[in-house]
Amino acid sequence: MENYDELLNSILSLKEELKNAKSSYERLRIFMNLGLTYLLLSDLGDERENIVSALLNFDEAEKIAKTVENKEDLAEIESNKGFVFYKLAHIEDPLYNLETAAKHYLNAVELLKDTDHKSKLVRVYYNLANTYLLGKEIESIKEALKYFEEALKLKDEAEDNKIIGLIYHGIGVSNFILGKFERDLEKKEEFLKKAIEAFRESLNYFENDDLLDIASTRSHIASSLLELALLKEDKDFYEEALEHYKYVLDIYKDKDPQDYATTLFNIGTLYLNESRLKDIDEKTKIELLENALGYFEEALNYFPKDTHKESFIRIHYEISVCLRELFFLKNDPQLISEVRDHIEEIINDIDKTKNPYTYLTSQFFLGEAYFYLGDKDKALLHYEESLRVSENFDNELAQSIASVVEKIKSL
Repeated sequence: MENYDELLNSILSLKEELKNAKSSYERLRIFMNLGLTYLLLSDLGDERENIVSALLNFDEAEKIAKTVENKEDLAEIESNKGFVFYKLAHIEDPLYNLETAAKHYLNAVELLKDTDHKSKLVRVYYNLANTYLLGKEIESIKEALKYFEEALKLKDEAEDNKIIGLIYHGIGVSNFILGKFERDLEKKEEFLKKAIEAFRESLNYFENDDLLDIASTRSHIASSLLELALLKEDKDFYEEALEHYKYVLDIYKDKDPQDYATTLFNIGTLYLNESRLKDIDEKTKIELLENALGYFEEALNYFPKDTHKESFIRIHYEISVCLRELFFLKNDPQLISEVRDHIEEIINDIDKTKNPYTYLTSQFFLGEAYFYLGDKDKALLHYEESLRVSENFDNELAQSIASVVEKIKSL
């Protein structure tokens, strides 16, 4: 609240200064400072209203800057407008606002690239790349990578080491996402290895007190290694990924509850997938599944249904997967009862149009649970619902479920 009041007072003071400004350039700088102050205020309340107020003040500054044709000031205004639309993209019309943000940043690039202000150009390239990184299409991610690499070419002109670390981090994120998209397994592996290389390089540019940047980078290293582990079925990748996740868990525990919870979930995912490696003995498999279960259950405490519905559903689903696999290994009826309980907690909230596989699998698990608990009629209801959904998009899966349905009917 104190910061909010301080910013409001700053705005009032700047508006008073504006009345007494003696030159056009002084007015320009006051409008710029007003815009930046409104942007800071947008993080504390009335987000959209303050962002729009920032834009209006940058517009006023631009009118003045165009009369004197000062490239540096115009570039600063274009860059600030880029950030305005980048922030707007988080709250409304993301496609339009991201495109508009990119246009403003590109304008700033054109104004700066033939000047001596290379450190500012590095920052603009970095912000432009982050704008494209927010896009969901593969072409947008490729554009992000291109501009991160443009920024990297100017790293000797950077204002400090941290921005270089952030650029390498962005290159890592871009390659990681491209690796997730890629279907060719060799290319996928290449993207993931490039991501890991970039993330590791970025760590060389952070200071010891850049804890959250270090944690984010090491978390991304872990996620990249986990993808490689899944691709190569290599236990060493799982173990290395786990080291990084556990390192960041200690950082996030006191500093960022949301990232702490996400890391708990990621570790659960790691253990669950490691339990599926070939050539591991049953005892190890059970240990890995129990580890996964423990991390998922702890993560669930941070994702209540009313505020994190999708995560709530996903974690209950993964818990049921662990319990189900443990049931088939240990043959403990309590485990299959718990599968039923976790699926029933979420089954009515799963969107079968957006997430048909999760929905039909959950229905199948529920049918399976009721079957092993001795309720054939309820089992059939859920098996048949699973079959109905699978018939719409996966014939092979539908045939497999149909054979289960016929077998249950014949009993």
